[in-house]
Amino acid sequence: MFSFYFSLHIIAVTSWVLFLLQFIKSLQYQNITEEYIFGFLSLFFLIITFYLGIKLISFNVDVLKSGGWLHLKITLASILAIENLYYIFKFFKRKFISKKIAEINYWLTYLIFVFILFLTLFRPF
Repeated sequence: MFSFYFSLHIIAVTSWVLFLLQFIKSLQYQNITEEYIFGFLSLFFLIITFYLGIKLISFNVDVLKSGGWLHLKITLASILAIENLYYIFKFFKRKFISKKIAEINYWLTYLIFVFILFLTLFRPF
């Protein structure tokens, strides 16, 4: 059962970040129609990701003592979640972000996502 939830978690994280990246791009180019769709989907997969993550930890609570990789992964995922919620807030307030800041955040989000996947798959420490 763990493998099933683990694979769902990987799919949910990937979907969350892909929709978050598209949400950032749609905010950057002020495409209102896409902002609604990608904002909702990124928020939906954010909730699913954290639910499945908590479910996986509940299967094996000792993983919390296994090393710093999980703590770093949770910290980085929390940073992405705060970023997602910040952009949702900006969207509903109809405050625009500069294209340069959106581009920087886009690539930082992508790099954090790649590092989260690295930590998940290889557990380096």
